[in-house]
Amino acid sequence: HTHPGEEISYILEGQGEILIDGQPPLKVKAGDSFIVPAGAKHDAHNTSSKPLRLVAVYVVQKGKPMATPAP
Repeated sequence: HTHPGEEISYILEGQGEILIDGQPPLKVKAGDSFIVPAGAKHDAHNTSSKPLRLVAVYVVQKGKPMATPAP
């Protein structure tokens, strides 16, 4: 999926892999943060036996949908 603005996330618990189109896979763990650029296709996968919990802030254009499925 994509967002019409940036996604800024902080990992609270677990481990995962963030997949952002055009970038190598990003391995993250509790305490890490990452930014998904506006319009970038992306996905996330849990890579541990614990839940992958994160806090995300979205800075998107007013009136735009929060997320759009990627083609």
